[in-house]
Amino acid sequence: MEKSYQKIDTPIDGVKILLNKVASDDRGHFLDLAETDNPLFGDVKHLHASVATTKHIARGEHYHYKLTENFYVLGGTSLFIMNDFNEDSPTYGKTYALILGDGKEKPNTNLETYYINAGQLAQIKIPPKIYHAFWPLTDDDAIVFITGNTGYDAEDYGKPKIEEVPGAVEILKQHGINT
Repeated sequence: MEKSYQKIDTPIDGVKILLNKVASDDRGHFLDLAETDNPLFGDVKHLHASVATTKHIARGEHYHYKLTENFYVLGGTSLFIMNDFNEDSPTYGKTYALILGDGKEKPNTNLETYYINAGQLAQIKIPPKIYHAFWPLTDDDAIVFITGNTGYDAEDYGKPKIEEVPGAVEILKQHGINT
């Protein structure tokens, strides 16, 4: 049986990307969020969404001590920045950025880009102690669906300032975002 996804490697230990199957026609898109062979979906206990409604204003800007999440961008176009804050990780301190979205607007960028209208849906697995945030790059709302392996816990957050994320301020400036 053919796999319903394609694996993409990232430079941060534990951060994984799957390009899930998308079927599109003039009505829109069918998004395969987690087919039965999906190796990242795992032990899901919490489903949630984040809708960013203001261009260039961040959502997220934290990491978790215990929670593992999977992110799917369902609408809009956003810049995602991740950084490894896990001191025991071989990629500790490494920053990684990419663009995810529906593909209606495609910013000029040298970052990796994954668009729904290209026939693929990126699923980003974010393990504990990986900083993650996203900034909408267009006027369209950024619609992000998220799974978690634990429920909400107010004590499970580390919230470094963007200036503490190596290279993040420069990445944001390259995409017209001031901090």
